[in-house]
Amino acid sequence: MFFITVNVRKDRPVFAEHEYPIVITTLEESRHRLSFRLCGYVLMPDHWHALIGVNHPLTISRAVQDIKWIAARKIGRKRNTGGSFWQHQFWDRFVRSGKEFGERLAYMHLNPVRKGLVDRPEDWIWSSFNNFALDRSRVSRCPIQIDYSDL
Repeated sequence: MFFITVNVRKDRPVFAEHEYPIVITTLEESRHRLSFRLCGYVLMPDHWHALIGVNHPLTISRAVQDIKWIAARKIGRKRNTGGSFWQHQFWDRFVRSGKEFGERLAYMHLNPVRKGLVDRPEDWIWSSFNNFALDRSRVSRCPIQIDYSDL
């Protein structure tokens, strides 16, 4: 399992509200096409995080490259712009234990609260937070149903 961070280039505008679904759709399409596990995510105005699990021969670099490339093309078409959208590199950290998985998940889910976008993590719809709710009606409102990890 990898904890991923992908940033929008500093010279590009941050996500507009109508662009979040583009990234969500791209994550979902890439996950199904490449067969990786998506165990958590959060989309922020200028970056996104995800917990992604890959199996050989798929590499984390290939999975992230696919998401970045497709999302950049879709967003570029909507904005009528060309060129790169994401910073060239991405950051990944191998998650080694259930404890670390929980810490990374909490970090992601609290990110919108720390940045002042919402008061509570359950209010930010562009994250996997509500996938973990006991209230099934909150789970059904999630844009992506995540894969659950066995860490």
